[in-house]
Amino acid sequence: MPVWMSVKPRYADMILSGVKTVEVRRWLPTTIVNEDTCVVYASSPTKAVLGEARINGIRRVRVDDNLDEIAAAAKTSPEELREYLDGKEHAYLIELADPVRYPNPVPLQDLKDIVRRELNREFHPNPLFRIDYELLDAVRAAAGFRVSL
Repeated sequence: MPVWMSVKPRYADMILSGVKTVEVRRWLPTTIVNEDTCVVYASSPTKAVLGEARINGIRRVRVDDNLDEIAAAAKTSPEELREYLDGKEHAYLIELADPVRYPNPVPLQDLKDIVRRELNREFHPNPLFRIDYELLDAVRAAAGFRVSL
């Protein structure tokens, strides 16, 4: 199943340009194991879906033993990462590959309207959660992205 991942706009841009290949999370829902597609949503102030990437794997690591290595992979400073992971013994590293920037960013409000109109349901995204293929198709269509088979 695809995953919706909310990230700060600067990190979304780095992911979609291929510079950032690891996203760090301080928690991971138990429903997410090794998913295939990650929809990249840039949080405030952008508030838009910008693209997607393939998930290569998810690893759980000890923070104290690997802070500098995790920070380098996540393209952030050890200080910023330490603040983000404050109080956590472990972090989750989501390894990303094959990023694709959508032709047209999809603002969150537009996506909510599309889901309500076309899928007849409400959409309230969380920072990291599974989505179904019907929603992924709606995101891709709104963004003008077609998958070639």
